[in-house]
Amino acid sequence: MPYVRTRLGRWFFEERGTARDASAPAVVLWPSLMCDGGMWRGQVEPLAALGRVLVFDGPGHGKSEDPPVFTLEDNADALIDAFDELKVQKAVIVGLSWGGMIGMRMALRHAARVKALALLDTSAEAETRPRAVKYRLLASFGKRLGMPPALVTAQITPLFFSERTLAARPELVDRFVRASHGFSREGLSKAARAVVVHRTDILDKIDGIRVPTLVMCGADDRATEVVHSQRIAERISGSKLVIVQGAGHLSALERPEAVNEELVPFVKGQL
Repeated sequence: MPYVRTRLGRWFFEERGTARDASAPAVVLWPSLMCDGGMWRGQVEPLAALGRVLVFDGPGHGKSEDPPVFTLEDNADALIDAFDELKVQKAVIVGLSWGGMIGMRMALRHAARVKALALLDTSAEAETRPRAVKYRLLASFGKRLGMPPALVTAQITPLFFSERTLAARPELVDRFVRASHGFSREGLSKAARAVVVHRTDILDKIDGIRVPTLVMCGADDRATEVVHSQRIAERISGSKLVIVQGAGHLSALERPEAVNEELVPFVKGQL
């Protein structure tokens, strides 16, 4: 299986498509917390038709190794480790939630390696205190006892999926619940603390981002509400904001066709 070594452990990745030439940027897909790279199954094929696509499992998720304690800034630096080993000079970073948080930090810390950003259902702000406390408790519980499906169904799925998806596509929700139950307790706990509990506020910094940026958000996102995407789009000059109707936090999974309608042409324009 393909792995790349980083300062946060070995990451599993999948590679599809072929770059137009040696100078063309790669397309890097990074999923949400509690999802592995399979979250992007609706986007991989149309994007791979355009060029080289790399899909990562985040540390402690899917087939990637458990990381040491880390921050989102550490995660961005570790992605440069992966870029160097995989010979990626520049990338169009497509990130949902966790992935968007990394993408923005990459554009601030390693601007020369970022060609463009697609930021889906994400936030540049710190988590609210009540939610941070809630997620800290969930992370601690999960580390000790795991995340039983009943707990994920009660506490997480209402935040991650729209009411439309919960009612009309129970098989999609069930697949998410079963997959998250299989993740490493230790790895998921450390990732949750980095992504939610200890996330820093970079909203006042992102006006320094100078690359083409597409901002998308599910209209019914209850984990990172639309207002967070609106604030990102207001601060990144020239960015485009798209609201995906009928989708919640996992918009790329819930409404892949609607997301691809905006995402695929945007990525094509950067390659």
